[in-house]
Amino acid sequence: MSPTAETPLRANLPPGPGVSRRSCLAAAGAALLSVAARSAGAQRPTANRLAVGVEAALLASGLADRLGAALARDTGLVIDWQGGPSGALLPTLERGELAAALVFEPQLERALLAQNLVHDRRPVARTELVLIGPPPRRAGRRSTGGPAAGDPAGVVAGPRHDVQSALERIAAAGARGDARFVASGEPSAIRALEREAWRPLAPPAVAPWWRTAGPGPAAALELARASGAYTLVERGVWQALGAAGSGLAVLVDGDPRVAFDYHVMRAFRAPHPAGRLMVSWLAGPAGQQVVAAFGRGYRPA
Repeated sequence: MSPTAETPLRANLPPGPGVSRRSCLAAAGAALLSVAARSAGAQRPTANRLAVGVEAALLASGLADRLGAALARDTGLVIDWQGGPSGALLPTLERGELAAALVFEPQLERALLAQNLVHDRRPVARTELVLIGPPPRRAGRRSTGGPAAGDPAGVVAGPRHDVQSALERIAAAGARGDARFVASGEPSAIRALEREAWRPLAPPAVAPWWRTAGPGPAAALELARASGAYTLVERGVWQALGAAGSGLAVLVDGDPRVAFDYHVMRAFRAPHPAGRLMVSWLAGPAGQQVVAAFGRGYRPA
């Protein structure tokens, strides 16, 4: 059932134009928790806490913590974020071990929706992948040699907003032994888009210039930094962890083919009494204002 088709929570709010939106949300949250406490005595200690899976990139960038703090302030709900790659979190959500999830793994999300195993899937934050790599040498600057000395694939000579064109250049330079690429090593938001971007180029399964990172949202960034390689990084992670002092630079950005939305959704097998309120807040005006104010690579969905 869609969020708009569900019966809205009605709290006893004081009349008059002076009531703020924050007061309304807080009152609504208090009313919902009161009902939950009366109807589920055994759940009373956890009626205002939700275990929510979240793509680890959103923890690394700081957006998840910002959203959680604002949600607690407005509604009294406490989110226990369970970080991990989206592709691993969604099976956990399906089993009912989480109340909800904030993720990006569209193929698996659609499969769970088709089976009615998740509900209320709504967009929360929009971001994109950016291609980073060794920046080109400035004119007159002496080269120190090695792949980190400049842009060995000549990516900046191509279109600024075309990831696939850049990957073509990297593949050609890699075949010559002049460049390296680091791929994501876990079922994360990055890997789904990364594989789609590489698909037309059919890169070899094993090649000296192709490396796979370990787990974690910053693993590819760290390996690219250490080896002077190119990689695709979620913009929020780049701005939080890589923009300063990495020796790398954003070479391609703004390609709509690698832009995406993180979605929140509730589990069918773990219906939490406050789940609807959480989803409505994250995807509604209050949550979208937090995303817009946070910025740093994210914008309202």
